[in-house]
Amino acid sequence: MRRNTPWLPLVVVALALGLASCGPERATEVASGTAEAGATPVGEATVTPTFTPTPTPTWTPEPLVVPTDTPTATPSATPSPANTPEAEATPRPSKIPRAGPAASPSPTSTPTRTAKPPQPSPTPTGPGGPQVLSFTVAPTTTQSIGDSLVMSWEATGERAEVCPIAGRPVEFACQEVPLVGSLTWVTKEEDMTYNGFGLRAWEGDQSIWNVEYVLLQCQNLRPWFLDDPPEGCPEEEAMVSYAAGQYFEHGFMIWVEETDEFYVFYEGPDEYGWQRFHLTWGLKLKPGASEDNRVGEDPPPGLYEPVSGFGLIWRGEVDWPQVAHARQRLGWATEPEHGYDTAYQCMTPSHPSLWNCFLRGPRGDILLLYPDSSANVRTLWERW
Repeated sequence: MRRNTPWLPLVVVALALGLASCGPERATEVASGTAEAGATPVGEATVTPTFTPTPTPTWTPEPLVVPTDTPTATPSATPSPANTPEAEATPRPSKIPRAGPAASPSPTSTPTRTAKPPQPSPTPTGPGGPQVLSFTVAPTTTQSIGDSLVMSWEATGERAEVCPIAGRPVEFACQEVPLVGSLTWVTKEEDMTYNGFGLRAWEGDQSIWNVEYVLLQCQNLRPWFLDDPPEGCPEEEAMVSYAAGQYFEHGFMIWVEETDEFYVFYEGPDEYGWQRFHLTWGLKLKPGASEDNRVGEDPPPGLYEPVSGFGLIWRGEVDWPQVAHARQRLGWATEPEHGYDTAYQCMTPSHPSLWNCFLRGPRGDILLLYPDSSANVRTLWERW
């Protein structure tokens, strides 16, 4: 027989009272953060306080102060971009300046210039570095070989030099000069590639430039073939030749006998470009190509299909990607091809990649040929 245990209910009641008295204290510990490590109650979310950082002030550097073209003696002045040789070539404008009917611009006037060719950027100088206080060249336009330019300057630093500019400084032609002085430069034929002169002041390995742009001409050296020539010196005597031309719906072609070269000119919205090539420049004719008319379709009324060399190019029988779509771009010919006399002549470039050449077209008009930039990505043309 099991004996009764009268004290057991008392023990259970005591334990229950003890646990009830511990509950609020334990909850207070959790809420106040005084609970022991690892004692987070199961099922309760841990609250992460939201932290709002104090924003860090952004430092904005003060803008650089660029002075005007007039040099000043302020030690910390930065050279003006207008008188600073540029780092990259700028695309040439649509027209180069013309000499005008008299072909004799005033020596005291500053002509409209073509885009400035690429030139090196000077090393910036800090306070106390070299400075170009003044640099002038007069006149800014010459007309003939043997004309004189007078240069005057004032600079600070350890030394100075005058350099001709032909897109960039012509280093081998630079000459040391005193920090204050002047000199007379008599123009020669080889100077016709220059488009200005610059004074460079040095102090240690720091240097600073001031550049004046000058238009040099050689009207007493060789003539232009065109009646309305540009301001500038022709690079060579004009090449005169028999030629053939043919106009199309959206352009025209020219063949020059003297050089046996073909020119393809496109015109229309966004299509002003041209190409020049020789059928013997490593080019191959596609299989079945011939100089006969073989397109196999009649042109629309009043239009014509080109033949001979023009036909080879137009039909795309020349294995050359640049004229693969000549027919689509040109359309049908609007007249038969015809012969005429042409001439070709280029201006002496102030930068090797910024050339300007002139070609007489089939209708007697003068065509100006030039690249879109010193990179020569596209070749452009317009009627002069």
